[in-house]
Amino acid sequence: MPNSPYNLPSMTMLRTFEAAARNGAFNGAASELNVTPGAVSHQIKALEKELGVALFLRGHRIVDLTEEGKALFDGLQESFQNIAQIVSGLRRRGQERHLLIGATTAMSTFWLTSQIMRFCQEHPDITINQHLSDARFKRPLSVDIAMEYCVEPPKEARLLRLFGDDLVPVCSPELAEKVAKMSLQDLASAPLIHMDAPDRNWTTWSRWFVDMGYQGSIARGRKVNNYAIALQIACEGGGIVLGWKKLVAPLLNRGELVCPSRFTAVAPGAFYLVVAGNNRNPATDVFFDWIHGAHENYSLEYKVIPS
Repeated sequence: MPNSPYNLPSMTMLRTFEAAARNGAFNGAASELNVTPGAVSHQIKALEKELGVALFLRGHRIVDLTEEGKALFDGLQESFQNIAQIVSGLRRRGQERHLLIGATTAMSTFWLTSQIMRFCQEHPDITINQHLSDARFKRPLSVDIAMEYCVEPPKEARLLRLFGDDLVPVCSPELAEKVAKMSLQDLASAPLIHMDAPDRNWTTWSRWFVDMGYQGSIARGRKVNNYAIALQIACEGGGIVLGWKKLVAPLLNRGELVCPSRFTAVAPGAFYLVVAGNNRNPATDVFFDWIHGAHENYSLEYKVIPS
């Protein structure tokens, strides 16, 4: 058989190395690739033997890249991202009037879905599907558009800053009178609903109290990993949740939740609409332009970030 014109190691070894380098651990790569840690270690050793250089500095729990490993990882990651974007575009060919938008459960429930319904009334020829995930979307994006909360603007070239927000304690009407009389110290001892969020951008009760100038202890309360569920618990009188005032406006307007506290902190980040890099789906442009032009009707704050 003729040799490959690219003279590369096997894709299995390269893919295994990229996963291990990205995860910073062989166990993480094994879980992602659905193989054993031993299999990952075997592939890495085989790749190092073929290249004649060490790619990792092995530690007890994590592995660090050598200078050679860093160079290979940077090249592979850029190449895999380019391939993923091309493949994603090919998969969407023939479905150019379909649009896939990713968002968190809460973002979809309280803001995005109503926008989509208005959009579809004006553009019935475009079908919009939603992918809900309460974890941060990995890069490269596997959706056409992602709705994300970020402290720093995403790195994609095309995005809109949708709106910033204020963080306030919200609760059911039954608890409102009691909460309205609370000091910060009282609030810290109240039945709080905590978000167990892996996203470091998320403002927790602990962070909020620090921003408000309170340094004492905080009640452990309830803990959930889904913001929509946390809001539902609060609506049922199960405690006090940290509310994103604009995001949960539908619940506040309907009186299912109230904001009885005078304590307010400005959220450090904002909500963004992010277009996947190298996206060539014409439906993306239609939706992007529609959202951008709709801010006057919806009293939201938009900003086009230049490429």
